Amino acid sequence: MKKHLVTCIESHLGWGTGDSWTNKDFKDLSDQIFKVTGKRLSVTTLKRIWGRAEVVANPSVTTFDILSEFVGYESWRDFQQAHSNGRSTGKLSKIPYGFWKWGIGSTVILLLALFFLRGGKNPNEARTTPKAEFPTENVSFSFEKVAIGYPNTVIFQYDLGPLSPDSMYIQQSWDSDKRIPLHKAKGLVTSTYYLPGYFLTKLMANEQILLERELYIPTQGWQGLLLGDGGEITYLKPEEFYKGEYLGIRSGVLEKMDGMEGGELYLAQLSPNPSIDGTDFSMATTFRMPKSSEHSICRSIRMTVTGTREVISLEFSIPGCVGDLGFFMDNEMISGRNHDLSAFGRDMGQWTRCELKVSDGMLTIVLDDQIAFQKELKVDLGKIGGVQWTFEGQGEIKELVLEDEQQQWNLLK
Repeated sequence: MKKHLVTCIESHLGWGTGDSWTNKDFKDLSDQIFKVTGKRLSVTTLKRIWGRAEVVANPSVTTFDILSEFVGYESWRDFQQAHSNGRSTGKLSKIPYGFWKWGIGSTVILLLALFFLRGGKNPNEARTTPKAEFPTENVSFSFEKVAIGYPNTVIFQYDLGPLSPDSMYIQQSWDSDKRIPLHKAKGLVTSTYYLPGYFLTKLMANEQILLERELYIPTQGWQGLLLGDGGEITYLKPEEFYKGEYLGIRSGVLEKMDGMEGGELYLAQLSPNPSIDGTDFSMATTFRMPKSSEHSICRSIRMTVTGTREVISLEFSIPGCVGDLGFFMDNEMISGRNHDLSAFGRDMGQWTRCELKVSDGMLTIVLDDQIAFQKELKVDLGKIGGVQWTFEGQGEIKELVLEDEQQQWNLLK
């Protein structure tokens, strides 16, 4: 049955058989799985499933659950029952609701506009323009958080009044694929957030934004978590990471991460009152990863400067992996496959100083006193609330300052 699941995925992707796939193909598959399910499987795990890497242990049921969900089934058991009974394999009629609980700002990090989520259309094609603008004077949209911190369930209430659109949904962030479909013109839906973030939620009819609301799930100071491939989350206790000269995790935490399939360290501080001006600000930070997880190949670090409307997400790795780097900014992906991101290939065990500045609509990134990247920004970041990090190992930060003309935040104090 495992072989049949692999065959179904290969058929769905249309890339040929997995024995001909490159490392890039497995990385693309990992991104696509995350896009659909909100859960990540590492390249190494996928290679083991396809027999392209040494199998050190049998894959977990959770891994098969995620792969089954990717091709439209509720679980691995559902897939097995469907195919043992001879039912059709073509179940990709909707994106599973399990995706919505992963509404994270850092996640940003992997927002590839993949064609199969657009019904096979070219992702660069514009969405269909609504035939007419809907009036909004009788439309209402509100939300209520049921807790402080996270996990946190958010209750969305909406009323489209007299409108009768062909489609209606709540888009939970800047990611146009994070949508909750609505089946009635008036009602209530919920979404559970397991990670912090700022989310510009939109009530939409067809492709028209009717109303927007800024939803904050802030941290309480610094928050540390361990994230696993299968969607596992371990919230670190305050005594398991430390602040002082720099921020990091204590001895023993990395061993916990190694015990998770494809584990990553997540560190974040997001203010409940974002106030840094996203149109004119600077950030300075210094970081390193002295020891990587045993699952890590490229020793990647992702840093996401998080605004209330948009984000700037950068990725760093060892020099040999820069072709697989992916940035997200200005509402688009920037890939190392067609951009020179070699400056972001670093010796991850050594300190790297990164200066980021947005001024007069231009983003400039300086690494160790050398300009590494520049881009004109067209979107509004909103107010900057903080920074999110993911490390494929023992991450450390010894400087993190955000400032605009009015204020300066030292996030390590």
